[in-house]
Amino acid sequence: MEEWYAFKGLYLAVDLAVLALPLILSFDKNVQFYKHWKNFFKTNLKVGAFFIIWDVVFAEAGIWSFNEDYLLGPSLLGLPIEEWLFFICIPYASVFTYFALRHYVKRNPLKNADSTLNFSAILICLGLMIAFYSRYYIALTCLYTLFWLVWALRRTKAFVADLWLAFFVLLVPFIISNGVLTGLSFWEYPLLHNDAGSILDQIVWYHPGHNTGWRIFSMPVDDLVYGFLLIAMHIAGIERLIEKDQRSRLAA
Repeated sequence: MEEWYAFKGLYLAVDLAVLALPLILSFDKNVQFYKHWKNFFKTNLKVGAFFIIWDVVFAEAGIWSFNEDYLLGPSLLGLPIEEWLFFICIPYASVFTYFALRHYVKRNPLKNADSTLNFSAILICLGLMIAFYSRYYIALTCLYTLFWLVWALRRTKAFVADLWLAFFVLLVPFIISNGVLTGLSFWEYPLLHNDAGSILDQIVWYHPGHNTGWRIFSMPVDDLVYGFLLIAMHIAGIERLIEKDQRSRLAA
């Protein structure tokens, strides 16, 4: 018997559920995230284009695909419209969380740990690249993330500690939203396992030969690296635009 939550348009529902609360709270008088919309959409246009191209290539290669049972139907460049919206909704919610935490968390507990976290992440990416060099999803994701981490480490950007805090706070909602996409009843699977074949009713399917094979509930653990890169590139881009605006005002 089909579960009540299994319906066409489910992927769109996930996108909108992720976006809803951050969008409403964007008008919070303290955070006022709506004032960052211009910088967000400028950055999202560029960063989103990078991820969309990556997505199109991987979908064409069969590294991942989409279950039409849970899609409305329209597609562009081989990607369902819901997948395009994913690269707006997830970054929006993530960047909003970053700015909200910066306002409400007066003392970031990770303030002096950002370099350690970056070094640790670099080592993890290197290890995964070596261990899974022939598996395109995890290998390329780690390679791109490694480049970003080295850039951030060399530039010693002040926002990196806040980025890490936002990433850790976002882990739970990220695992839930990705869990639904990669296995509708994701909570029924073990917390950590490598039995992807037991996962049924996926909205987004991953080729088992191109990731580590390990899952958190139904979500590939590889998505944690991918998610970090998606958030990091957006925040770095927005912070660059904010810094540029500040320099322009000082020069005026």
